[in-house]
Amino acid sequence: MIIIFTARNNIGETFTITKMNVERIKQEERLFCKSCASPVMIKAGQIKIPHFAHEKTMKCAFASEGESEEHLAAKKQIMAWFCYQRIPVEIESYFPEINRQADIFVNGKTVIEFQRSSISISEMIQRTMDYLSIGLEVHWILGQVVKKEKGRICLSAFQQAFIQSDKKLGYHFWHYSAKREICTLYYHLTFEKGNRFFASEMKFSMKSPLREWNKKLARIISRHAYIKRDREIERQKICFYYAKYKKHGQFMQKLFNAGYYLHYLPKEIGVDVEEQFLVLTPAVEWQFDLWEKFFKGLEKGDTFSVESFLESFKSVVSQILTIWLSPNESLKLGKSYLSYLIGEGVLSTIPDNRYRVKRKMAFTNTRAAHI
Repeated sequence: MIIIFTARNNIGETFTITKMNVERIKQEERLFCKSCASPVMIKAGQIKIPHFAHEKTMKCAFASEGESEEHLAAKKQIMAWFCYQRIPVEIESYFPEINRQADIFVNGKTVIEFQRSSISISEMIQRTMDYLSIGLEVHWILGQVVKKEKGRICLSAFQQAFIQSDKKLGYHFWHYSAKREICTLYYHLTFEKGNRFFASEMKFSMKSPLREWNKKLARIISRHAYIKRDREIERQKICFYYAKYKKHGQFMQKLFNAGYYLHYLPKEIGVDVEEQFLVLTPAVEWQFDLWEKFFKGLEKGDTFSVESFLESFKSVVSQILTIWLSPNESLKLGKSYLSYLIGEGVLSTIPDNRYRVKRKMAFTNTRAAHI
């Protein structure tokens, strides 16, 4: 079934169908799809949400085919909230110059995309770029369930694509539940391990006015979360994981060919810092490659520039794909690793944005470092 919520009449007037205005819209002689201009009819019988449907079986690229009941409800609820604020809003607004249809178009300048099903992240990025190309602001809202586990939130690779960065909110994203009619801001995201994050939450009712939302947002203060870590236990878990599940993988083969034993690598290799989620490459793998490519050749007292370090860092990591984070966002991870090495006494800072090697990274068992 092909579903649309917005149609136009013979003279170009636009109608967004709701339970309140169905009878009024039925008075129109003919109605047409805004996107493909084909005739549509009203469907407002026993279904939960009134809508329009194309009169003839056909494919319309911008119809809500396959959207879940919750997705359809979310679009209507968000539109209703803006109407409640007396802010001009349209649903399923079509932009012919870029051949795109937005879920919600607010105040003639802002597109809101509500995404519940997992689609290509590249497609979301392309949609965003298309809207930006015609001077529109774009906001993405996640509609999938965010899993929680022991005080952490668990984000899939797709869900992490919604993360953006802000000086006050830190890493954050917006989520909406149509069932509860609650919009949630997850902010000050702090990476723990795997797909788990610590996060602050702020919930907003769709029955509350915009001024109440703004008051709550104004109370947020910048902060930096601290996670106490036992590096020794973390290293043991890493070694166990690779020995059991990845012993025939490329990384373990690389170590074997180079003559190294995973358990005895320097303790500074395999360290998860807060920004680790920004890259797909596991910490132990990129830090080993960075050691071989950059640190291994440096002696105590040698100096280097942050630029030369970051060039090597970029060559050994693959950044995650997100809608908003810049291609250089992963450099924050590289700089955090430098800070960690300073704290461990491996490096020290010197003028002109340079670093000095205070000691070489040592193998935990020098006699057994090589196989």
